Amino acid sequence: MSANNKQESVSKLTPAAISGSLQVGIGRYKKMSLNNDPVYSVLTVGDQLLWGAAEPLRRMLNILLGKI
Repeated sequence: MSANNKQESVSKLTPAAISGSLQVGIGRYKKMSLNNDPVYSVLTVGDQLLWGAAEPLRRMLNILLGKI
């Protein structure tokens, strides 16, 4: 978790800072309401190559290795 100031945001909430990890940085969030249900709008920063391409392969490999 980072402090809520510009220096922390600029240094820790960038694609370069998150790159290579499966962590997702949360830049800011805002509570909203939809039909009286709480809904949150969230700005995220993450490594899209890992999550978009490698993560499904990693999960499938773990499933296969667990069943062999």
